[in-house]
Order: sequence, then C-alpha cells, then structure tokens
Amino acid sequence: MTDVLDRSLAVCQQHGGTRVTKITLKIGVMSGIAASYVQSFFDVLSKGTAAEGAEIVIEDDPAVFTCRKCGERTEYAALSPEYVCAHCGSAALHLEGGYGLQIINVGIL
Repeated sequence: MTDVLDRSLAVCQQHGGTRVTKITLKIGVMSGIAASYVQSFFDVLSKGTAAEGAEIVIEDDPAVFTCRKCGERTEYAALSPEYVCAHCGSAALHLEGGYGLQIINVGIL
C-alpha cells in the first residue's frame, strides 16, 4: 500500500494537484489482500500527506485459470476451497490472472 500512496502522490504532483481525493484499485481474488482492510490501512499511511482522507474504491479482479488438460479458461470471482476446470472438471490448472494489485484511477483536486 505504500507503493499506492507514493504513486498517487506522484500523479497528483505531476498534474498540478493539491489533493488526492479518490483512488480506484483493482485487487485480485488471489492476491492475499483483504479488501475490507485496505481503506483503514491507507488512512493510517496517508495521514499528513496530500492523500489524507482519499476514498479508496475497489474493483474485484477474478481469478483466471487455464486448464492444463483441455486448455479452456475458468474464472472464479471469490476464493474457493477447491479450483477445478468448469469445462472438464480437472484440477490441473494454471493461474493466469487475479493475483495482483493495480491502480486504475487517481482523482485529484
């Protein structure tokens, strides 16, 4: 999250802003990031900066797997106790997406 703060402040400065008002993040289901804690953690990190009080908006990024058996893609929108191909039922999956954190937009004033 320190990287999100640093990049948001840099965007604000580069565009002549005085305040970061909103940050939209895309967080992968498989990222290990607890979306429910992101705003409170950011509030602590941003205290005393131009991003203090900024609203964090979270877009979910589903887990995308490619089946090693049939080659089809399967998406999971939430964590699951088991991941299997929706087409053939195989558990031989390769994680292709849904494990990252990406800044989508930074709102400034």
